[in-house]
Amino acid sequence: MTPSKRRQTGLKLGLLSLGMVMLGFLAVFVFGPAPSQPVAQRDDQAASQRLLDVLSDAPTREAVEALRAVAPATYAELDAAALFALHDGADSQDLAYLTLQALFSELRNQALAMRSAQSADYQAIMAGLAEGLRELKTHQSDWCNGQTIGAYLAQNDSDLVPTLLAEFPYQSPQYTWAMTWMRTILATAKRARDDPQPYPRPGFRDEAALQETGLALGSEQWSLGLQIFTFANSEGTSYANMQDAVSSIDVCDLGLAVETVSERLPPDVRARIWADLMPEIMIGNTPYVLWRVNDYFFIG
Repeated sequence: MTPSKRRQTGLKLGLLSLGMVMLGFLAVFVFGPAPSQPVAQRDDQAASQRLLDVLSDAPTREAVEALRAVAPATYAELDAAALFALHDGADSQDLAYLTLQALFSELRNQALAMRSAQSADYQAIMAGLAEGLRELKTHQSDWCNGQTIGAYLAQNDSDLVPTLLAEFPYQSPQYTWAMTWMRTILATAKRARDDPQPYPRPGFRDEAALQETGLALGSEQWSLGLQIFTFANSEGTSYANMQDAVSSIDVCDLGLAVETVSERLPPDVRARIWADLMPEIMIGNTPYVLWRVNDYFFIG
């Protein structure tokens, strides 16, 4: 797989995480997209403006500052692209689009650092995702439907990425959530680079603790447990069987269950599990993640 293709895959997976969240914000449907804040079209004024002069809200500023701290080169590319866009008459929505692209493309670049994060930081990332999933569940969004996610995963990046990015108008609730969540991820990566925590590969005791916690939750939410069991047993049989299993899963319930299990795990176990899985999720290594999750929960 070429480096460019891998970057696209990482962006695609990051955007799908966002996509599962954004339709749950009722304000999008009630109030519509937030109005763009136009910038001056004259070159002399545009030359004096930069990205954060236009996108001056606190969530964007904090996310971009987190990007500059952990990835100065990516920040410099974004800043230069924004300057060119301003000269061409870009408005705030155009710059927000560029910023989202830069932030979510950075997921793959920071994947290696995610092997060495603090246990509490792993949980903060999961809690941020769960916050959005709860909104989706509350509003009975179609994004909780496994068939919807499967349909989007089948699309080409060239079709999917613009579609999803367009669903995050500047200063909308879902845009604010995206900036906040990405700041959490990038700040975690920065701390992991500055103070890396070495973890051994998860062992049998970690797997047993994860199973025990998962089974306890499954007894509380038996229908979800049955869905996960069906999906896990379809892995390795046929692609059609896996598609059928995915289509029957409530994605929001599944995501919330993962966050709950993660929160209930002993901190050291949680750290070893996510040090194993989170980097692979961020680079889009789906086959490994599916195999490993199946291995965690169904030890022979």
